[in-house]
Amino acid sequence: MNRSAKLSWSALVAIPAWFLIPGFGCYLPNALIVVLSICAGVGLAEMIWRRDFPRSPAPVVWSILALAGWAAVTAFWAPDGGAAVRGAAGLLGVAVILVILWQANNHLSAPEKRWIATAYLIGTFVVVAMLSVDILSNAQLAAWFRGYDINDEVQNELAHRSLNRGITLLAFYAPVYFLVAWRCTIPYLRPVALAMGAVALVYCLNWGKDAIVLAGAAAILFASLLVRPWPATRWLLTVGFCTYVAVIPFAARLIPPPQVIWEEYRHVPHSLQHRLFIWGFTSQRVAEKPFLGWGMNSAKIIPGGDQDVTVGWGAGMLQWRPLPLHPHNAVLQWWLELGMVGALIATLGVVSLISTIWRQPEQARRMAGAASLGAALVVSLLSFGAWQSWWLAGMIIVAWMLKITDPLDQA
Repeated sequence: MNRSAKLSWSALVAIPAWFLIPGFGCYLPNALIVVLSICAGVGLAEMIWRRDFPRSPAPVVWSILALAGWAAVTAFWAPDGGAAVRGAAGLLGVAVILVILWQANNHLSAPEKRWIATAYLIGTFVVVAMLSVDILSNAQLAAWFRGYDINDEVQNELAHRSLNRGITLLAFYAPVYFLVAWRCTIPYLRPVALAMGAVALVYCLNWGKDAIVLAGAAAILFASLLVRPWPATRWLLTVGFCTYVAVIPFAARLIPPPQVIWEEYRHVPHSLQHRLFIWGFTSQRVAEKPFLGWGMNSAKIIPGGDQDVTVGWGAGMLQWRPLPLHPHNAVLQWWLELGMVGALIATLGVVSLISTIWRQPEQARRMAGAASLGAALVVSLLSFGAWQSWWLAGMIIVAWMLKITDPLDQA
């Protein structure tokens, strides 16, 4: 890049932001939405200055806007109307950030994009080094970021658990990271970046939960389906996902009572046993308000959701909460909070995203996008809440970086 050339406003903010994104994602994931909001704010200012405003948003953005609108409507009957409105505002913010960052990408030159990509690679190197320190020091850095006393057994466990979200994001970024690393044009940086990516994956698989392994398998499967974008595979995936959305609230009702789960599924981890109980309880509440749902952000206060049950016998007894914060399944959360209407809108958004990825003409970006989609689906259906800001921010980051990678090895 010509050192005398002026950087655009968007690049001046995006370069340090992309250096920070890997570290924030791993250790301070809630800060990601703040970083993206700052980048979007600067992008909006540049759009106004240049009088270059976005045209009609992509179909997936329209789906997010429609979902935000419906979420706002559910505030009229939600147990906590204020929480519903805040959730709707959060979805609206996601759509706005996506549109602005996508449009701001037009103001970035190819050399600026390479600077951004290089900053992202170096930021990932720093995170790998930090995780190495945590592995050797029993999560000292994670404890420091969270203010935990590493010598206290409970707080030490909390320090380790605090990395679960970050490790998930690090694994989720992997397809795009390897695309960026492969397209790096700086001598000697490409092999280093690929090696660091491999180390990061090993850390994710060793430190992360089983969901990360399944997400990795899904990423490989989805990427292989997109080596050649046959229409048949797109329709197979679309029909399969739509069928899952339609069937899961009914299929989950077949899950047995908690004590039976504990007795008959002892070969699976306790966390998965508990998740089955959560899904069964959620499906029962879905059946009570199947069309309109309970209201946006109502999962935390669903009646009966905080009434713990005891399973097991003697020293092996466990306490299970029917609905701790959210159902740990995005589709069931759509049904529970937004009903059939919200589930239909969200499904249309995913279907439009599948179509967008399939229409991507370049193979490498198409496969990276498909791999990210596969990983996102698995994580969304097994872990975390559908509306958690850090998870939504992670998906925005992947979409933004896929846009940035367009000319990296051509310009």
